[in-house]
Amino acid sequence: MSVSPSRRAVLRVALGAPLAAACTRSAAKRPAQPDPDDALRQAAILREQALLARYDAAAAASPALAAQIAAIQAEHVEHLAALGQPVASPGTPSGPPTAAGPPPTLAQLAAAERAAAAEHTADALQASRGLAVVLATLAASEASHPVGLA
Repeated sequence: MSVSPSRRAVLRVALGAPLAAACTRSAAKRPAQPDPDDALRQAAILREQALLARYDAAAAASPALAAQIAAIQAEHVEHLAALGQPVASPGTPSGPPTAAGPPPTLAQLAAAERAAAAEHTADALQASRGLAVVLATLAASEASHPVGLA
């Protein structure tokens, strides 16, 4: 005796197959959403590059100052590496060129550090957990740098 499928079973399969295929196709056609952390990470990289460029300019203007700020420069190189943007070494041009003019003073470097710390902190509040930890660590480091510049 042969058992044949019921009419309902045949209709379910006939109607369900195109529906399942349509769902699969529409899911495949959706564009990938950009990672919101990408913009935050890029902003942090640009801040770190700008800070490093200021330190490079200050160090180039004064050998005595270069020795005083070398440790902070090295930390900014480490910050870039933590953000996925490694730099060869301190003193190597690291980012966007700074405007021509006199090299930054210690007070200007300290102000730039405080501003970067505030911006890293604000971005950490918007970032995913993983990036927030990195940004908070950078913010704490930047906040400590003015002490070393005094």
